[in-house]
Parts: sequence; structure tokens; C-alpha cells
Amino acid sequence: MISRGCTCLRRPLSAALDTIAAGPDEPLLFLYPRWAASAVRRRRPISSLTRASVASKNGKNASFPPHADVRSTASTFAPTCRHASRWISNDTISTQLDGDSYVKLPGGHADDVIQDNNEGKDPENVLDSQTASQSVSALEDPTASSTTKLSGVCARATKKPKDPASEESDLWPLTPGSRNRVPRGLWERNLSPRNRKQVRYGEFTLERQKSEGKLITNPKSWMDLRDMLLKAQRQSKNTTRRGTKYKELFIPEETIALLSGATTPGKAMEENIWHLPVRHGCLVHVLPPEKGNGLCRKVVLVGSEGTLELVEDSIKRQQDLQASGDPLVEVQKAPVPIVASIQKLRQLNRPVPLIRGTWTTPSDDQEPVYMSILLGGGPSFASVKEFADHVEDVVNSQPRNPFKAAREDERSDIPYAGRAATYLSRLFSRDSNRKFFSTAALNSALRYLYKYERLSVARTVFSEAEHLATVDSYNILLQSAALRQDRRMFEFFLEAMAQRRIRPNAGTWLALLQGMLTQKTKAMIIKDMAKKGYMKDINAIRSALQSTISDSFFVHLESGRDVHSFFDLMIKTHGADWFTASLLSQMFNVTSRLKNRVAMQELLDICIEYHLDMNSACLMQVLDMVEDDIFTALEYTFKIMKRLSFTLEGHALEKLFFIAYKGCHYNICRVLWHYACMEDAGTHHMRAVVLDSLVRNVSLRTSSDDVRKIWHVCAGKVIIRRNSRAKFRISQEHLDQLPPEFHHNPFLYLVSGYKAGPDRALQLQLAKAYMHRDILTEAFPKYSLPLMLEAAATMDQEWAGKPWPLAWMLQNSIGIPTTRKFEGLQ
Repeated sequence: MISRGCTCLRRPLSAALDTIAAGPDEPLLFLYPRWAASAVRRRRPISSLTRASVASKNGKNASFPPHADVRSTASTFAPTCRHASRWISNDTISTQLDGDSYVKLPGGHADDVIQDNNEGKDPENVLDSQTASQSVSALEDPTASSTTKLSGVCARATKKPKDPASEESDLWPLTPGSRNRVPRGLWERNLSPRNRKQVRYGEFTLERQKSEGKLITNPKSWMDLRDMLLKAQRQSKNTTRRGTKYKELFIPEETIALLSGATTPGKAMEENIWHLPVRHGCLVHVLPPEKGNGLCRKVVLVGSEGTLELVEDSIKRQQDLQASGDPLVEVQKAPVPIVASIQKLRQLNRPVPLIRGTWTTPSDDQEPVYMSILLGGGPSFASVKEFADHVEDVVNSQPRNPFKAAREDERSDIPYAGRAATYLSRLFSRDSNRKFFSTAALNSALRYLYKYERLSVARTVFSEAEHLATVDSYNILLQSAALRQDRRMFEFFLEAMAQRRIRPNAGTWLALLQGMLTQKTKAMIIKDMAKKGYMKDINAIRSALQSTISDSFFVHLESGRDVHSFFDLMIKTHGADWFTASLLSQMFNVTSRLKNRVAMQELLDICIEYHLDMNSACLMQVLDMVEDDIFTALEYTFKIMKRLSFTLEGHALEKLFFIAYKGCHYNICRVLWHYACMEDAGTHHMRAVVLDSLVRNVSLRTSSDDVRKIWHVCAGKVIIRRNSRAKFRISQEHLDQLPPEFHHNPFLYLVSGYKAGPDRALQLQLAKAYMHRDILTEAFPKYSLPLMLEAAATMDQEWAGKPWPLAWMLQNSIGIPTTRKFEGLQ
């Protein structure tokens, strides 16, 4: 619960480029403060510390063939010499504009906004202007310029004669409904995974509307929706009703949590509304943190005079119980203050506590909650907090292992997300629960339902609690429409906000930003946000970077510059607080799409040297670059897994498993399989491959050598657990069908050769039983995964290239030490 305070953004953003240039000596990112698009061509160097790219010195591209600079044995990366002073810079930046004037950006805040040459022009004309970068021009029209690098790639890609029908089907649009199409390879290379998904979803939405006859002839563009948002921004909201009395209180965060629940990080700081059934009713409105005094939240009570007094006295009694340490109070007073808004404290010139409390995620404090447990009995609620906490448990619950669920007769044919969605719909449709509704519970349900594409259920839930919806609720709806490229629904939600006189905030503009697919339109939205002062918050900066970092880093590497110069420019622009695991994973994805191993290695060295957090998504992008060399893949994996906060997720385990499986590495596959089973992280593809090899008794005809032939037959039999002390029971029905010589060890029946007819079906049943035994294990690993993988890699290097017999491999394969209870990894 205790966390150290971290530095906040020191240089707020005041303007942004609305065009991206492609000169090799220009930084050209989206979010530079106070820089104008017209000044790009005459900009002075940012810093004398900017490191030149190795590739640019040699006059070559930084991209290398897929297998360049890959070592087949485990080794350490070459150390790099860098200075920690590069990361935090307070130097003054001078930028030359068109003319003789300079914009000086000291380490403090900027007050003025410089208007670029596109100011005052029509947005559509700005978008159609020809002052964009070469990369953007090539993306929007590959045949526009024969000198651009992307158009050259397009020309080379279209040289081979193809069938007209197949060539047409292999062309993909850069935006939904666009006539400009590029080959699939170029489309995947130049668009991020998020944008590719948006384009596919947008195409699907247009096709569905066309088939249903609902296609609008002249639909509004995203820039028209931007104009609607600007209009809604100018309207005022009336927060009080005539004749209604209200009272304002300042309440600490722990008391807010005791009244309403909602202690999940990020969600706890949102606006919240609920009703209390006291006398004629009292509306409790918890305003956003920036409306409070920094340490406490501002709460507005609306109702009659007598009701306000009763509710205020009740809140004060709860505070007194927390302060006295009453053990019956669920949420105790924190030993250190929980700061509601650091930015507000700084605005009021009040000291910010260096040691302060923060809310933790539910997975940090307790075991995962399974859906089957929540659905076991009909819940009954007595307060707003209990209902909100129950909804939070539902959206944070995890699906149970299907094999363990089947063993306990809890398996269901309905997918996990469908069961949760149906349950949430019943919760919000029950009349007895209406008095416990809150904005926090509504927003949690909406986030979950839109995440799993349960749109009809989301509409039902929203209609039941629409009277409690705030701007955060509508931002969830707008974000979903933007990610699905559904401009019609985005417009509908904006109109609904205007009718309820709910003013947009930074989250609304960020939702619009996620709907933009081109760099120019993204830059225009960020410029609007900077003018309105939304880009002074580090959270808004990080959210904006989620939509722009991929394009910015792509243009930067394509221009021949290195990763260090990109970090220098971003730090001088945004400070040193934007390095999150999700942003770094997008940067790793860019290096993977470009097949730029030098940039990937440089980015990884920076993350390791400065102890930046990385997640499994970062590792997945690195593994895509070394998909045929398990030893190099393990080398990268060991370096990333050294972080205490790193968790190796199932998809990364699967990726490592198949790299090892493709290379015929028995012991590495064995370790990965058993650890995936013990962590409930095994995937369907892993189970299918192991089962196929278990029942195989004849090698594939495509096997090129003896080693590969033996692998196809013996891999699964070596991978699964064969400890004689392990409890393994087979049904008496199957055991009676085996010959007497196999009753003491049914495993031998799998290696007794190919069977036909009923005997073959019996072999398949035995293979499934052995695989299920591994999956249903209740053991825990005794040693850490990196230690076991290192030992397995050493053994596989000794086994490589030799056709060992099955009996020898069964006897000499690596053992997996386990324990029956969790004692911590040694």
C-alpha cells in the first residue's frame, strides 16, 4: 500500500505538429512543445549530446536480414557506455521558426501557444495538404512520389505478375473505406497492430451496414466529429437544480472507499455518483480529484435540509471509526496519507508527501476469484460498497482451467466472457439492486463488456443505470466506438452527452484520438488538447503516447536515426516519467516490423541499463525476431525475467515452447510444458502438439533425417511426466482392455507400436489420460524457471544432432523437482 512518490511532468505541452516531415536530420515527433509545423525545415539541433546512428555513419540502412547478428549459444550482450545525465535534462531548448525569432523552452512551464501556418484553414484542406512527410504521403498514396522509400517498396512489390483476382484480394486499405490500397506485406509493416485491427473492424462495420441497408451516403468524417466535440466543449453544465439544497464536504480517500468501494487503481480517482435511501433520498456526488484540495476529495450532497444533516452525521461517524482503528471497519485509515491529486497540491503551493499510500489491484493482495465461485449462490447486498465490490470481483475473475472444472463438474459450454456478461446483465436488471447502483459499478461493467465485445449486454446495462452516467461513462462508450471505427455510434454518444449537458474532458479527446489512423489527424487532435491545457498532466501524456508512439518511433527509425536519439528527444519533451511497459512493447513491435535487429538490441540495452519495466508483450516482440533459435531466445528471456515485477504469461511460454519444439529440444520443451501446467498457463496449441506426439508411432514422410524422424515419434513421450511415484489412475474399463503385461505400467502400451481399430482408440485414451494428469497437477515448482531452463539448454546442447533411442532419453531426460505446497522458489 506504500509507494514512493515519483516525479511528475515538468514541461507541459502547449502545441503540437500537425504535419510530419521526413528529413534525416529532424526529430519530427508529434508532441513537441511550442513547435510549429512551418519551422521544421529550419530547426536547429536539439542537443549536442544527440548520438548519431551507426547506420547513418556508414550510409546504410539499419535493417538487417532476419538472421543477422544472432548467436546460437547463450552469451552476454556487449555492454554499452552511456551517461545517466542524458535521462534528465534541464537545458534550455531554442527552436528557430520561419523568420528570425526563436522559441526558448526553459525547464519550467510554457505559457504561450504558437500558431502554425495551418491555423484558420479548413480541417479537410489541412488534411489534404501536401506538406506532410514522405512516409505519411507514401502511406496515403503509394504512387504519389517515386522518390519515397515506401513507394519504392510498393513498386518492387508489384513487379511480379499475379492473377488479377488474387492481387486485388491481397490489397488492403490504410483507412476503412479508402480507395488507396497497398499490398498486405507493406500494410502490415507500416501499420501498428492496433491500427490494423481498427482498419479490419472498420471494414467489417461498413460491410455490415451495407448488407443491412443502413449505410449512410454522406457520413461524417472524424474531423467533423472533432468539430462537434469542440462545440460541446463550449457549452456550460448546470450542476444544481432550482429549489434543491446541497452541501459540500472534503472527505479523505479511505472514507470514500468505505462508502462506495471502487479501490482499483485508476478507477478510484474517477467521478462517482450514487443515491442513499434516506428520507426522500440523497444524491452523493464525488467530484474528480482536481476539484478537491489535494489530500481530500470534494463531495457534494444534494437533498433536503434534514436529509443532508443525517448523511453528514453518518459520514462523520464513519471517519471517527476509521480514526479510532475499530476492527469491524473494513477499510482502515491509512498510516500515511493517500494523496488525491498531486497536481492540485502543487497548484496550491502545498508540500507533496514523499511517502504516500496508494490503492493496489485485487490480484496483488489475494488469490484469483473464479467465476464458478461467484455464481455459486445468489448474492444479497446491503450497501453501495458491497454491490460495487461484487461487480469488481466479477470483472476481475478468471476462467477456471477447463480440465479442472470438468473434474469438479463445473464445466460449462458457454464461454467464460459470455457467462460473466449474462451475470452482469442480471445484476443490473434486478429491481432490488437499483438502490445500490453507482457510477463506479457501471463503469467497471461497461469496461469489461466492451473489452470482450458484448455490445448488446453493454447497452442493456447502460440503459439501466444511465441516470448515474458521468463523462467517464461516456468516454468508455466513445473509446469503444473509436476502436471499432464506428463513426455513427461515436456521433450518437456525443449527441447524448450534449443533451445531458455533460462537458467533455481530456478522456473524451483521448477517445477521439484513438479513432484517428493517420499521423496528421493525430497531430491535430493533440494540438487541440494542448491548447485546452489537457497535456499538462502526465496521465494524459502517457495516454496520448499510447496512440502516437508507434508512428513516431517508426518515422524516426525509417529516417536512419538510432534509439538513443529518440529517447533524448522524448525526455526533453515529456520528461522521464513516460516509460511504461505498454509503450515499450509498442516500440519493440516497431523494431520487429522493420526487422531492425540493431534498434531492437539498442532498445533492450536501454531498458536493462535503466531498469525500465517490461512485460510479456515486450518479450513476445523480441522472440519474433529470433523465432528459429531457442538459445538466443532464452538469452533475451533471462535478461528480461530478472525484473521482480515481470510475469511470464501463457502466450510467451507458448512462443518459447514452439521455438524449442521446432528445433527438436527435448529438455527445454519438457521444462516449459511442466511449468506451464503447474502455473495453469498451458494453451490449446501446446496440448494439441503434445497429444499428437504421444499417440504417434510412425514418423512423418517429410522428415529429412533420423533426428527429425525420432523427434516426431518420441517428443511427447519424453515431455510428459513419468515419475513412478506419481499417482496415476486409469479407469478399470480401460485397464481391463489392456493385455496383462501392461497392467503394471500402462505407459508402455503407448510405445508398443502402431495399433489399429479399437486398440488405436485405446492408445488415444491413454495419451489423453497422461496429458490430463500433467494438466491437473497440484504440485508447485521447487526451483525457478530460468534456473531449470538453463540446465535444460545445457543438456540439449549435448544431445543435439544425435539420434538417441527412446529408452535412453526416457532415462536421462531432465527431472522436474516439485513440492506439494507452495514454499517459494529457490
